[in-house]
Amino acid sequence: MQTVFHLGSADRAARALSNARNLLGDETVRVDAVAVVANGDGVRALLRRGEYREDVADLGGRVDFLACANSLDRYDLTPDDLADGVDVVSSGVGELTRLQSGGYAYVKP
Repeated sequence: MQTVFHLGSADRAARALSNARNLLGDETVRVDAVAVVANGDGVRALLRRGEYREDVADLGGRVDFLACANSLDRYDLTPDDLADGVDVVSSGVGELTRLQSGGYAYVKP
């Protein structure tokens, strides 16, 4: 199973990260891939100096963290502002569409 969590708002970060952690820990589900796609204000949850940097580090390697370049530009952020292990995609919505068309289940916490 492949799952993508849509993080469109920083105030939903705790829930999204908890959901990802719970999914990975569920022994009744075969998990092949997990991604978190952040766009809009959600990119703020993936900042190097952000509140959730330790969670991102803990889940790194098991979860692909992807931040929208358009949203980074909107908030005057650069890829260097992101936590280690966070990759940048040109469009968060485009990435969500691509992943869903590739078979990922979509979850918006």
